[in-house]
Amino acid sequence: MKDSDTMTVSRVGQGTLPKWWRDASGLSAGGLVEVRPMRDGKNSIVLTPKPAKRRGATGLLKLFSRCPAPISPPTRHPLTFK
Repeated sequence: MKDSDTMTVSRVGQGTLPKWWRDASGLSAGGLVEVRPMRDGKNSIVLTPKPAKRRGATGLLKLFSRCPAPISPPTRHPLTFK
């Protein structure tokens, strides 16, 4: 059995999650939620919002900051124009 699974909350909230909870957890526009079973004998689950992945220049900078060695800039070569 898996320890956790992922569920997508739509922009509408799938009608089962309370609006106050979606607003408090930052899921009013939808997003990903991690689902974990509590194993309490009542089939209870714990929903934890997953943070959105950073995209674009901010995400790229974050990835480069984890590199163990500095990255050298690429060598440039002149292009011929007509």
